[in-house]
Amino acid sequence: MAILIFTLYQSYGQTPDEAKFLKDTYSKIDTMITMRDGVRLYTSIYIPKDQSATYPFLIERTPYSIAPYGKENYTQRLGPTQLVHDKYIFVLQDVRGRYMSEGLNLEVTPFIANKVTNKDVDESSDTYDTVDWLVKNISNNNGRAGFYGISYPGFYANMALLAMHPAIRAVSPQAPVVNEFVGDDANHNGAFYLLDNFNFMNFFGKERTGPVQNYGGFMFLNNYKDAYQFFLDLGPVKNTQAKEYFNNRSYIWNEYLQHDTYDDYWKARDVRPYLKNISIPTLVVGGWFDAEDLWGALHTYEAISTQGKNNNAHLVMGPWTHGAWAGPQWSQFGTHDFGSNTSKYFQDSLQTTFFNYYLKDKGNFNASAATLFETGSNRWRNFSTWPPPNTSSQIYFLKNDGLLSISDDKQIGFDEYISDPKKPVPYTNGIFQGRNNEYMVEDQRFAAIRPD
Repeated sequence: MAILIFTLYQSYGQTPDEAKFLKDTYSKIDTMITMRDGVRLYTSIYIPKDQSATYPFLIERTPYSIAPYGKENYTQRLGPTQLVHDKYIFVLQDVRGRYMSEGLNLEVTPFIANKVTNKDVDESSDTYDTVDWLVKNISNNNGRAGFYGISYPGFYANMALLAMHPAIRAVSPQAPVVNEFVGDDANHNGAFYLLDNFNFMNFFGKERTGPVQNYGGFMFLNNYKDAYQFFLDLGPVKNTQAKEYFNNRSYIWNEYLQHDTYDDYWKARDVRPYLKNISIPTLVVGGWFDAEDLWGALHTYEAISTQGKNNNAHLVMGPWTHGAWAGPQWSQFGTHDFGSNTSKYFQDSLQTTFFNYYLKDKGNFNASAATLFETGSNRWRNFSTWPPPNTSSQIYFLKNDGLLSISDDKQIGFDEYISDPKKPVPYTNGIFQGRNNEYMVEDQRFAAIRPD
């Protein structure tokens, strides 16, 4: 879930030299920006002290807190390292209803296509109002704004594409949450992602009565050591509402359990139908081993590239887990060695050049429509379209002897096994408290020893 990338960011830490560089190079302003309906959003703005030039805005909107709060307290991770050194006006914002911002937070807020009054607000309108205020009130800006974000912040980056503010010139949705029932986070192909959802909402689903700097920790203690046995003993998912767990104290958890089919609740949260005729340069990023939002990255690019002739969309897919491209080093995962630092390649050759070109007119950005890392051969491949041209799909048919065939010979037969809900098939070979992230590359032959 999105909390994992938030934790990933924090784990990188900050060296004393980096902390000194930030304070020496940037001034910080903390302010409340008023939205069209009167709700105010808490925003931190880091402005280069060198005022001899104008700078573009690089904005991240997040539900995970922009702490530390106060103009004297600087964040440990302002933005992508190279871009911090290249100097931008960095803007961090608590989204509506989270942490120090006012208002009510909705789970993956549905987009309102036809806004009639100032009460018709969503994340696209909050984005527009934020950019409009920044351009008009922060000196030494060059009139351009870019957005980026990973996971849930990737969803907010997608909303920037729909804000339609003329200052927005470059957007990078990275592992964006797109459809939480079909492929991302909450459900995978309609199957409830219980382990991740249970642990994530224990943190994220805690409610508040107003703006807070800290939600005060988890809703309940998870002191089990064996997740498989814990959820087996827990019984049906309704038991998560027991008094020692959620106990109906999280409106998002309540919504999850109420909407266990692909109904209007989930459909309204799918941004793809609205990603039409997007001309803003867009860099969509995802990881082949992302257990949370692999689906969202691929389908964001598909929606933009197929629903408009004049799009300027680019797709980058690397051998990464959720958000691993943001770290300083990623050259192996599990038993796989990729032969190079793939995250550094992305940061230096793609992300940095993308924002510098479109927001500063600096250098060039000549990336192909799709830049993808091919595992096995350990090389980056470039494609003019994705899927690649001259590709075709192949249907395979299961035969009576258990083999596959490309021809349908109309065989009739069946095989059978007992599926026992009291002995569910594990996804990983081992005993774990949390999710074993390496299951995406793990050898699954351990399951062959089961009698079913």
